[in-house]
Amino acid sequence: MAGLLDQFVCVRMVQSWGMDLAVFQFDNDLTWVAFLMNGDKTIYGRYGTKSGKDAMKDISLGGFKKALQGALELHKAYPGNKASLAGKTGPAPKWKTPETIPTMVGKHKQGDVSRWGCVHCHMAHESEVLSLRAARQPVEDRLLWKYPMPDLLGLGLDPNERATASAVAKGSAAEKAGFKLGDKVLTLEGQPLLSIADVQWILHNAKEGATLKAQVERGGQKADLSLALPKDWRRSGTFVWPGHITGWMLQLGVPGFGAQVLTTQEKKQAGLADNAFALKVQHVNQQDKNKSLAGNQAGVQKNDIITAVDGKTFTGESDYVAYLMQKKGPGQKVDLTVLRGGKPQQLSLTLP
Repeated sequence: MAGLLDQFVCVRMVQSWGMDLAVFQFDNDLTWVAFLMNGDKTIYGRYGTKSGKDAMKDISLGGFKKALQGALELHKAYPGNKASLAGKTGPAPKWKTPETIPTMVGKHKQGDVSRWGCVHCHMAHESEVLSLRAARQPVEDRLLWKYPMPDLLGLGLDPNERATASAVAKGSAAEKAGFKLGDKVLTLEGQPLLSIADVQWILHNAKEGATLKAQVERGGQKADLSLALPKDWRRSGTFVWPGHITGWMLQLGVPGFGAQVLTTQEKKQAGLADNAFALKVQHVNQQDKNKSLAGNQAGVQKNDIITAVDGKTFTGESDYVAYLMQKKGPGQKVDLTVLRGGKPQQLSLTLP
């Protein structure tokens, strides 16, 4: 690994103040991510993936090493391959740097090196969602179910390789496209692949209903495949799990109190089905930053179990958060159905 890294100019970005969002587009909730780049800002590939609580499930030193080797191969062929790399740079962002996003303006001071002065990577994503919501602009599915794993399409990739099929689910979009176990995915939408993160990048930017062109190597031969994206395929995934940074959305979605997803045992004790949606209130804020006291005004109490919002039940936490982020805005009323002492009650609050 050291010999490979010696062939790169290694730069560590320790915080996001001034980060060029036109260049550095990635899953901001990751703990660590690597951009493999040319000095002219052409991106060869990305490395860094997390699909669940286990941070090491989707990455490995072996996989990173192969990504580095692949980047050096692309660099050797550059600029003859520049056209195939164009798609690795995303569309122009709405805001140039994190501190210029409306809900971030004025919250940090340049040069403040304390933890609370630092502009964290995840803040860029949070602020984008909250700024759009505050302005009553659409919050697209791709901003919530961001950087989806290929598993959602039935294609599992080996974290020790660049992009090699380790699983193809029966009846899935991947199987219908013709993917087979052991396929080496060389390109997707014409872009060379160095890692799972490169595949996620393409899926993240894919339009709804698109058909993606893939080239695979199988038994020493190359084959072209077409991967059709099913309707609402992103929504089959989740962007909320215990310990993940998007847990903040659970509190922002219904402000004024903190809630936690019930375990299967807790659902059983409450008389709820195993697959029922339920959030248990952990605490009610005495006063939030907006002084809205939304939870208090609604009469929410600790240990209340939320089972529905506006009469709607949800398939999971992601579905619940998406409803509040996409369908409800500041100043709008939210009706909660809660279980308190085993008895259902109706509560109502106004979002600040």
